Amino acid sequence: MRLTAVSAGGLALGVFLAFAPAAAQEKTDEHQLQEMVVTAVPETSPVTPLTTRYGTQYNAVTEEQIIEQNSLDLQSTLRNVPGVMFQSKNLMGGQTSHSLYIRGRGASHPSSDFTVQLDGVPHYGALFGQVLPDGIAVATIGGIEVYKSPQPSQFGSGYASVNILPRYLTDEGQEVLLNFSGGSHATFTESVAGGLKRGPYDAYVTQSWASTDGHRDHSRAQQQNYYVNLGYRFNNEWNIRFLANYVNAQTLAPRPVVAPTATNGVSWPAAERFDTETTFTTLTLNHRYDLATGYLKAYWNETDFDLLQELTNGNRYGGGSGGLWSRQDLTMYGIRAKERLQLWPGGEILAGIDMDMTVLENTQRTYSGRAVPGINGGLAVRTWDFPNTTLLSPYLAVSQLVGQPDGFHVIPSGGFRYFSHNEFQDQWSYQAGLVAGYAKTDLRFNFSRGVNYPSPVAVMNLVLTSTPVANPRRYWARLKPEVVDHYELALTHAWPRFASLAATAFYDKGKDRFRAYMFGPIPTLFNDPVGDYEIRGLELTGTGTPIKNLELFTAATWLDAKATGNNGVEVDRLPYTPAFQLQAGVTWTFLECFRLYADVQYLKDTYASTSARSGSLNFGPLSDSTKLGDITVVNARVSYHFGHKAWHLSNAELFVAANNLFDQDYEYAKGYPMPGRTIFGGFNMKFQ
Repeated sequence: MRLTAVSAGGLALGVFLAFAPAAAQEKTDEHQLQEMVVTAVPETSPVTPLTTRYGTQYNAVTEEQIIEQNSLDLQSTLRNVPGVMFQSKNLMGGQTSHSLYIRGRGASHPSSDFTVQLDGVPHYGALFGQVLPDGIAVATIGGIEVYKSPQPSQFGSGYASVNILPRYLTDEGQEVLLNFSGGSHATFTESVAGGLKRGPYDAYVTQSWASTDGHRDHSRAQQQNYYVNLGYRFNNEWNIRFLANYVNAQTLAPRPVVAPTATNGVSWPAAERFDTETTFTTLTLNHRYDLATGYLKAYWNETDFDLLQELTNGNRYGGGSGGLWSRQDLTMYGIRAKERLQLWPGGEILAGIDMDMTVLENTQRTYSGRAVPGINGGLAVRTWDFPNTTLLSPYLAVSQLVGQPDGFHVIPSGGFRYFSHNEFQDQWSYQAGLVAGYAKTDLRFNFSRGVNYPSPVAVMNLVLTSTPVANPRRYWARLKPEVVDHYELALTHAWPRFASLAATAFYDKGKDRFRAYMFGPIPTLFNDPVGDYEIRGLELTGTGTPIKNLELFTAATWLDAKATGNNGVEVDRLPYTPAFQLQAGVTWTFLECFRLYADVQYLKDTYASTSARSGSLNFGPLSDSTKLGDITVVNARVSYHFGHKAWHLSNAELFVAANNLFDQDYEYAKGYPMPGRTIFGGFNMKFQ
């Protein structure tokens, strides 16, 4: 009865907010008609779709919102973005396999359906395609852009993208920030950051630490982070930036609380530990003229990801082998260039090229030195010699504004991206858009073809050195990337500084689903020539300020999915594709220096499973045993804001936060209950 009452309360709050006036802050222009080189996230709600002149949309999360959400890791920063959900088994930290989902995409494993980027370049598990959130520290995030549909002029391979914007100073001056919090389950976070911008020079550095004992046995996590972002301005038009980030993290995965059976949907893996160490750098040359704006960016990302089977009852898992330790050595590097040209009135050309390369190695050994199970000849180390990959993708898009942005206007657009892969088949993607509107009302149509390349793990058993396959490339040369045709229709309207509303309907139809060769006989087919899948969805969002100092937001998402495999069997359920999702929240400033922030997330009819690519080309049916209970989570934060002019202290705050305020029982994976009510307190100090 307790869960039902709170669920009803969450829905009632969502209904109230849905009919409340929707706010648009003064700095935000939801009817932005210019595509820009983004250096900062606009001050807007995470639910508000930000629009472009190409008929596309994206959502943004600001640094301030991340603080108010009391986010402890990357996934939790996205909890209020419509159509986005995440999976976790821990209070903090990330694990292997899939963990982030965007409009029903992301449950594929191995190889994900979208990419995670930092500073506009790849930052994820290049071998298995997993998010690897432990490699990104919250203290380094200056904002996040979430692209929930294919957008060839914005990103390449994948059906969606999460781009994390790094922190640095954009205004002249200096600042020092001290942040500290502590709370339930011995959870502790601290960060020290400082920035200086003077004349042509600017610098920003951050150090942070986060740790928790976890809410149950074998669920602790920790992360340390060091970050520097340096800039130099040559003149008014040209500047250069260098970013370097080192992160070392560890997350433990608990065992399920119930023993698995044939009917309860619970699996029983070994208790595991995940160690992530990553060194990430970018070097960017930027320019901005009246007619041309763009950049040239080089990057290097080196990550060691260890999966270790842990001690339980004095014995390591893995039977007589003595437990397994797998290490992925991942190196991603490349060059990206983008140019925005405005050569005639109302016209725009976007042109660019991405060159992304990977060098990968995966080894598996036992703690004891005994033979790894399944290896002939008694080898104690198993090695996969993955091919180095290069993906080259030039792109071009053109748009033309007819009319006036503040009056009647029409903007047709079109573009394409070409993918050239050194190991898998080449492919084209396309986009076409039309914006028609008057003043602050816009109707947008967008078509785009998304292309999703497999990560190298798709050929895993063809490159296993202990069981060599003659001329393995002759098998994977036939492997094609998946494609999806995306259609979207959106209507937006805003009352500046007061309200905004948006409705978006979308339809995805995909084909050529690829499989990974993980075990068994070599496949005769790497792509499904028969099956396809469809996702239909509707999103309604609104934000508003009905009275001074009170801001509301809400979003509702409906998803309907079906898929047909190579066997012709149709299923109407896909993993982590909730039938209904609600996000809502409120920010209230009262008594001049106090602020209350609260939000709620509600998920209905969600199934926990994996869209496995390592088996057949068919979609596995989801039974009621894998269905999660409806989830309602309410979070709240109260803060006291103050300053001290003599100490140059501004925007300081003391806060108390409660996650899962009503102590609800819920889980994102069967048999893995999430924490109950957790309480945190701390302070944020800013000296300027």
